[in-house]
Amino acid sequence: MVPWASAAHGRSEYLRLRSVVDALVRIAEHAGDTRSFLEEATATVMELTRATGAAVLIAQGEALRVASVRGQMRRVGRAAFDGGETLARECLRSHQALHSEVALADPRLHGRTREERSLHSLIATPLRFGDDVLGVLEVCSSVPRAFDGIDAQAVALIGNALGGALGRQIALDDNAKLLAQLETALESTRAQAREYQDAAMYDALTRLPNRSHFLARLEQACQLHAGAQDFAVLFLDLDDFKAINDTHGHATGDAVLREAASTLRNALRDGDLIARLGGDEFVVLLDGLRDGGRDVPRIAEGLVAALAQPRPVNGLELPINASVGWVVHDGEATVSALLAKADAAMYRHKKSRQTPD
Repeated sequence: MVPWASAAHGRSEYLRLRSVVDALVRIAEHAGDTRSFLEEATATVMELTRATGAAVLIAQGEALRVASVRGQMRRVGRAAFDGGETLARECLRSHQALHSEVALADPRLHGRTREERSLHSLIATPLRFGDDVLGVLEVCSSVPRAFDGIDAQAVALIGNALGGALGRQIALDDNAKLLAQLETALESTRAQAREYQDAAMYDALTRLPNRSHFLARLEQACQLHAGAQDFAVLFLDLDDFKAINDTHGHATGDAVLREAASTLRNALRDGDLIARLGGDEFVVLLDGLRDGGRDVPRIAEGLVAALAQPRPVNGLELPINASVGWVVHDGEATVSALLAKADAAMYRHKKSRQTPD
């Protein structure tokens, strides 16, 4: 089942991921020259992560040239980057993103720079252009274990944007071509940002909004409708879905989920939000209700009836049976409380419909 206790944590991660996507778009739309572009990238990676320093290093043969540097990384000399006293040299050699949670104890690093400059956590990612690595984006923190997975993802995505833009610049030999090619690179980055934004908000199988998207909308509804009772949360769980997978295979199971998603979406009003929480569970936000006590049961019955109509699914005539439960906002309930009550109501409905052994 969905871990409601972690709703706030999931909301926080969702907001951080959205910040990363928004930053990619901002970098892609940067209209300045190369120097200001690099400065924007290093400033952005420090804003998005727990980094206290950042550097863009350009490969010149086997050496590294400092192209842009901020914060704590200003205290690190070029020789330290070249000499393996940070992760930059190994990142350039291996063409792999690297993460050092406790730099002082990392056997990959040499010299005294990390101790003298308080480089206790490091992430380095290659600046790729095709099969080539043009340099390294490296960030640091003055505390051990400072970075989490979202920090590492942010560094990697900004590194990808930098690699593409720099590669296209290097490949051009005149100003006009440079501007045209850079615009192409930036548009590619914008498209990538849109793809990440889409992936962060929608379920890949059904194309419905996903759990993070739904929680954000429900939180917004709770804030907008404090003290009011004009929206409801409705839970649906497909009955015997495991038996469908076991009997007909996972391809048919996936087709059932897609068909259920399409049926529910078409049966709802334009302003209602239907999302897939995961597995065979769906959730609906019914907004703008005039009489929740009367309207919600009618809507719920209509959804269950629409699903139950036999239809061809992967060459089989399959009805889709579902259990449903709901809760009308009482004007004070939190996101977690609403979801828990709707979930419990759905299970009571499911239990009441089961045939005793």
